[in-house]
Amino acid sequence: MKLLNKTSIYYLVFALPVFAVCSGMLYYFISTEIIDGLDETLFKKKIIIEHKLQSGIQSNVLKDEEITLKFIEGNNQGFNYRYSDTLLYDSIEAEMIPFRTLSAVVSDGKNNYLINIRKSYIESDDLISSILYPVLLLFIVLFAGFFLINWGISKKLWTPFYKTLERLNLYKIDEKPLKFDITTIREFSELNNTLTAMTEKMHSDFINQKQFIENASHEIQTPLAVIKNKIELLIQSKTISETDMQIIQSVYNAGIKLSSLNKALLLLSKIENNQFKDLEEIRFQTLIEKTVDHFSDMISMKNIRLEKIFNINVTHKMDPVLADILVTNLVQNAVRHNIIDGSINIQLSEKVIVISNTSAFAETQTSGLFQRFKKSEASSESIGLGLAIVKEICDNNNIEINYTCISSIHTIRLNF
Repeated sequence: MKLLNKTSIYYLVFALPVFAVCSGMLYYFISTEIIDGLDETLFKKKIIIEHKLQSGIQSNVLKDEEITLKFIEGNNQGFNYRYSDTLLYDSIEAEMIPFRTLSAVVSDGKNNYLINIRKSYIESDDLISSILYPVLLLFIVLFAGFFLINWGISKKLWTPFYKTLERLNLYKIDEKPLKFDITTIREFSELNNTLTAMTEKMHSDFINQKQFIENASHEIQTPLAVIKNKIELLIQSKTISETDMQIIQSVYNAGIKLSSLNKALLLLSKIENNQFKDLEEIRFQTLIEKTVDHFSDMISMKNIRLEKIFNINVTHKMDPVLADILVTNLVQNAVRHNIIDGSINIQLSEKVIVISNTSAFAETQTSGLFQRFKKSEASSESIGLGLAIVKEICDNNNIEINYTCISSIHTIRLNF
């Protein structure tokens, strides 16, 4: 969730309960004041009626439809007056209308009377509506205005931060260090300065590391080539005993393996540093056909049955060198670790490449299969970087790779 949205949610979480409570309190206070006003009006009317009764003008009292008068016996000293709410039917309005009623015992000097004085709530409700609704509307307008102003100001204030974040998302370490827009907000300015210094250091370290790896790889290859040539000369010598020849052959094999290891590590470093940028639309059916032809001798030597099912030609945009390395490593792995009279099955379907092969090796743990220098004990000639290179290529080209093993059939699946 964006910071601006989260800030707005916190504002709403705080403001809405406050608005609800304040609205309830406003309604309560207005209603209470109006009821107090009604009660005061009814009480004054009660005093006026009492004076009229004492003056002997009872008929004038009964003319008011909102007043009822009833003779009672006794003095009813325990009862003075009380207020109550009631509903009465109004024939004009054709509905039940709420009334506020004052019941009291009054005396004309000789007799006691129970009077009920009532007054309709309708006028009071209209008064409440005329006061409450405009105030609530004002609250709503103020609330919405504060929210929009807060959102607009926050969005404007956070604009430099979002621009910085956007540039960071697009930044690649092999590019020049980042430069950010000048901002008057101190915190964002300090953040941009820190990020600029950090990317400058990262870029410098990347260039130095890249040059070191390339130089080291090149310098290592030269003495390795010399060692191989000298050993080849020794192997051709007729004066060396068979025991010495075995030792020399072992050194020669180790030199070849060291050379292959150096090249593989250099390749991994280049892939990680995103140095392969020549993107093309790769047609994998053609590439697989060509790669299988390169391994045809090894396939024939092991009498491996090869089955190819190409339902559709899978295409993907990536560097052609990496695509060739990807397919070569997978096919080579399927051939090298296969058994005599084994099988290889290659399937192409919509956005999927599946390569399955028989093998004498047990199922490999998926978590360790693509680790560097992970290899079976039987494959001593392998340097253990083939599938690590495959995984690195897939990760850098948005290709999902999965491994499964069922009944000694090892399967690599590529999802594009």
